[in-house]
Amino acid sequence: MKKIIITISALFPCLCFAGLISLEDSELQKINGQAGVTLETDGHFTIAELAYTDDGNTLQLENIEQGSQADISQNSLHTQVVDIAADGRLQIRSTLAPTALQIGAVRINNSAASFGQFRLNYSAESYLTLGATTDSDNYVEGSYQTAISDAELIWTTNGNSLSFDDIGYNADISRLAISSATDGSRTGLGISLDEFSYRFSTGGMKLGDISLGTLDASLAISGNAEIYAGGRDGSEGLSVNADMIILDDPDNYVRYTDDGNSLFMGDFNGDLKLTNFTFDVMTDHLLLGYDELSGSFNANRILIGDSSNPVGSVQLDFLFADGNGYQNRFALYPGIVLPDYSALPTAAIQNYATDFYSGLDDSSDGLSAALQWNLANAEAAYIDDGRMVVVSGIESYGSGNLTLDVRSFDHDGNTATADKTAIALGLSQVSGSYSIDGLRVGNKNSPLQGGAELLLSLEVFQTMDFNLNGYTLITAGGVSGGGIQLDGDYFFTDSNIGLSVDENGRGVWATGVDYDIHLRGLQVDVSSTGISMNRTEQWSTMDIDNMRWGDRDSGTSLGRVVLERFEKGSSLTINPGGSGAVCVGGSGGDETSCAAAGGRWEDRGDEGMTVALKAAFEPEGYTSDGSLARNRLTWENNRSVDASGNPQSGSGTQIIFDGFSTNDGLGPADSNDYGFQANLKIDVYETKVAKKFTGTDDNGVYGEQGDELIYDDDSRTSYTYVASPTDAEQLLRPLGFAVQGNVSFKDFQIDQVQLSHPSGGAQTVFSGIVMQNMDITTNLTATPIR
Repeated sequence: MKKIIITISALFPCLCFAGLISLEDSELQKINGQAGVTLETDGHFTIAELAYTDDGNTLQLENIEQGSQADISQNSLHTQVVDIAADGRLQIRSTLAPTALQIGAVRINNSAASFGQFRLNYSAESYLTLGATTDSDNYVEGSYQTAISDAELIWTTNGNSLSFDDIGYNADISRLAISSATDGSRTGLGISLDEFSYRFSTGGMKLGDISLGTLDASLAISGNAEIYAGGRDGSEGLSVNADMIILDDPDNYVRYTDDGNSLFMGDFNGDLKLTNFTFDVMTDHLLLGYDELSGSFNANRILIGDSSNPVGSVQLDFLFADGNGYQNRFALYPGIVLPDYSALPTAAIQNYATDFYSGLDDSSDGLSAALQWNLANAEAAYIDDGRMVVVSGIESYGSGNLTLDVRSFDHDGNTATADKTAIALGLSQVSGSYSIDGLRVGNKNSPLQGGAELLLSLEVFQTMDFNLNGYTLITAGGVSGGGIQLDGDYFFTDSNIGLSVDENGRGVWATGVDYDIHLRGLQVDVSSTGISMNRTEQWSTMDIDNMRWGDRDSGTSLGRVVLERFEKGSSLTINPGGSGAVCVGGSGGDETSCAAAGGRWEDRGDEGMTVALKAAFEPEGYTSDGSLARNRLTWENNRSVDASGNPQSGSGTQIIFDGFSTNDGLGPADSNDYGFQANLKIDVYETKVAKKFTGTDDNGVYGEQGDELIYDDDSRTSYTYVASPTDAEQLLRPLGFAVQGNVSFKDFQIDQVQLSHPSGGAQTVFSGIVMQNMDITTNLTATPIR
């Protein structure tokens, strides 16, 4: 049996009657002529504890207080006007003066730690209409409008806060219906919302007094939900089934703004289906889970900065469902559940974990979670000027633990002051996997092809089995003003990475990988031209036990590869617009000169994106942690093996490219502003695919060597080979993932190249290698092999 326990220490002012006086008929006539009833409540209340009990376990909200926003200990005014419309509908208009609502703690079974403190400052006005039902299954039908203004939401843990300031919210439900619901043997409550539209804005997401940026959105949805008694554990709890449709409305949008520059996504639609979402209170945590979550999302307009040209549009289809031995479950614990340091894989990880959780204990406020997930399948499509490329067959599963709290952070290395407020996110013993089947270009049913390797430049791998421990501090403030800054340490251990893998799991594999990454001052900003990520400092070591060709476990090993990196001032920017008009296979600034040079002129449109990478490799030196770092590549083979047949690191012959770095080649006044640059202009475009031999292909279609593959129509399902396609037929060429790439540097140096062996020591082969002023541009297109 559920129990709600409320201890009230101060109630709303009561209505007291000294006596009852009868009214004359004339007085009654005056009351009858008034328009409805107005109720004004000027009050303040506190609740010592509000408790929800589920199967003997209790979720407790403590020290709840509501009062005036100026002084929560004082009264706030709440006015309600109740009226009956001419058509018989009940109308209730509510107005709430500036009010504050505060929750002092959220605990489970009197836990020492809580989820933190919450405060909401707001003013509100709402309008509810209830009337006769149009469906006999409905208990009640109506409409609802509400407006919240001058609001502020604050989450505080251990004296530090994350706040959302100047919140504005307007919502309109054109039809609200409440009915009964059935699901097999269960009977519950049904809620239906038709054309639920809202607008939301926040003047600042703040850590301390510094803004992370602002957020605003507009959305129109319709949906329904069914709520049943009984959760996933025991006989009590809650269960919910829900369906939601994001209406196809061009006014739907979401916008993040940083210092006046915006990242905008608009004109979107989609749907979401949730099956058997459950809520249970356990002995020391909340248990949330669902059987299945599926949906789709389509965003038709994406703008960055002040560009009038959209980046393109995106589509996403996904299905979360139980599988691979994993379920979709979330156990939420009050406070900070410290990791078992002795169970962490290496001493280095243990040291970083100890530092990250220093000063916290079992009574510290915050949120901890034990997570488990299984993404059964997802398809992510990018559409450029109406041409589609699909990242197909995305799957992922795994489990792990996380902690979340708000804390003070020594941002500038001055141990005497903690000068910023940070969101602290800790990950421990996260073990999982993800994979991508490949790309489909043209439509979602096109054949799989290569091209996912292009994601390697962003360190997004085609497939990865991983074990991860990581620690992140997020602070406000990018390169200028608003924005976001991240400082983090991440450790992948005994992981397997598929660099280029076919549908049978064969390809190029990095196995037995230990990879530690350290970021200091990663600043994320939206500028007038694009999204920028500036890395103040980064150092890392990727130790690959075996680089294999073929199968992940039994493929031929090229040996061990170790890549050490040390960078300062590296960056990544994403800008709207791809390559535009280009001359492929020649050199020319227009179609005529391109053709004269033997090239092919392609106008790839206004959409697309440009990804610009800059790696500023530093000479050997000390990091902000005090450790020595360098840029070095080591390849080792002919290693000795142990009794189990496993090769032993450090026992073989090594070739070492030691101390590589970049600079601007300016002599005594040298800097490292230019670094090593790679710019990728990405489009989806029609591509010339020629027959490699005379005869029939795997699909039984005949063609002569050199003939072009041309699809029969826009569906791009059937095709023929054409010797000299017309202009119209050229528009039916296969779509490809088209990339114009440019790689350049001013000065690249390698201190020395060495050969090393445990018994013979190291010998220098080359010393003082310098390469200068490289600039290479190329056009690449990924299409299916025919």
